[in-house]
Amino acid sequence: MDVLALLAERLPDGAVSTHPGELTSRSHDAWPLAMLREARGERLPRPMAVVFPRSTDDVAATLAWAAETRTPVVPRGAGSGVCGGAQAVWRGIVLDVSRMDRVVGIDEESLAVEVEAGIRGDRVESQLNKRQLTLGHYPQSLAISSIGGWIASGSAGQASARYGSIEDLILGLTAVLAGGHVLRLRSTPRSAAGPDLRTLLTGSEGTLAVVTRATLSVARLPEERRWLAYGLAGFAEGITVAREVIQRGCQPTILRLYDQADALVTFGSLGHDSGAVLLLGFDSPSSLEGSVKAADEVASSAGAEPRPETYGEHWWEHRNDAVETYRRIMGEERQLGSGVIVDTMEVAGLWRRLPSLYQAVWEALFRHASQAVACHVSHAYRSGASLEFTFLVHADDDEKAERAYARGWADAARACHRAGGTMTHHSGVGMLKAPFLEKELGTVGLNVLRRVKEAMDPTGILNPGKLLPPEE
Repeated sequence: MDVLALLAERLPDGAVSTHPGELTSRSHDAWPLAMLREARGERLPRPMAVVFPRSTDDVAATLAWAAETRTPVVPRGAGSGVCGGAQAVWRGIVLDVSRMDRVVGIDEESLAVEVEAGIRGDRVESQLNKRQLTLGHYPQSLAISSIGGWIASGSAGQASARYGSIEDLILGLTAVLAGGHVLRLRSTPRSAAGPDLRTLLTGSEGTLAVVTRATLSVARLPEERRWLAYGLAGFAEGITVAREVIQRGCQPTILRLYDQADALVTFGSLGHDSGAVLLLGFDSPSSLEGSVKAADEVASSAGAEPRPETYGEHWWEHRNDAVETYRRIMGEERQLGSGVIVDTMEVAGLWRRLPSLYQAVWEALFRHASQAVACHVSHAYRSGASLEFTFLVHADDDEKAERAYARGWADAARACHRAGGTMTHHSGVGMLKAPFLEKELGTVGLNVLRRVKEAMDPTGILNPGKLLPPEE
């Protein structure tokens, strides 16, 4: 019997599709190189089928079949990743969990929500808001990304300064291992029962297991939000002020620091014409006034110049506009024409290293970008922060642009590691960053990760080619 027919027998009617349109549309995610190659007509790897499970049992049956037949499986949520983590492989299947899209239950007493992995973030947030609750997890891709994707890639939201990142929200998980066995991790606020398996699966990009359900911590929806904005002479001065705001316990919900290039793009329509911009948002009801006052004192004592509260209101209204801009440039429309690639790189480091990390990565990208590289601090912690760079490569044709893009990424990753940073803060690794993972983790660290992969997926069927670089 044909292997796909054998799989179809184990699943509900309509779960296995070989429709050419579905094979093509699910052959890759939003990685710029995949989009570029598709736009120029290059033949990308396509799966031999797309499987649409509706339950954990469907996923288990699929992975049991895959282990028996040695068929590669590429898990897929909403396909919004930008690192090639959901790139299909020849003679494999894509396991599309988008039909597993229910809010299973909301526990208002515990402030927790249980969801299926395929549900989009905006749908969860909408249902929580009806009960005056919020996840507090607002990635720029909120409306086009799934909860499972957040867990797989190690997502961070724009309000992480207050609510934390995805690993801080996970209370419990259900996941299916490579042979079809179901792992159920009970929902608790914390556990010391050995290494935390919830954390092990967070950021694993579907290479160790397929997450099917998650229980996440939620919060009460804030009644108001206050904004502070400041102009600063330069980015280095802004880093100092941002660090002081965080380390002195001013408790912002949102902290964003824009260098001049990014500030001109983000706030130019409001009349901003030079210098960096620090934006702070506050919504904690128990300490709102005190936090706002303390942050203003820190910024003012450093010589930062106040900007109108409309900076914050403008940012909040347009905070996700870049998603549509990216689609117009890299999608079928190709708004800027051929030979153009736009991408972001998010790195992170300790506060002491952040100025030199910024300079090193900026210079590496600028050598290959055709326009000024823009950067902002997107997430801040007591001991460090992340830097998100946006850069655009423009060459005579797509092939030259692709080569420049590859050189830019390689140079920037090396510069990041030399400066003591991590090359990825919240977008995962995928195929894009896998070649640099040994420099990130060290040879010993990489070997540990390989051994974990071998133990959990001995036949290597789960998302091959992602996260881990190929062995030489």
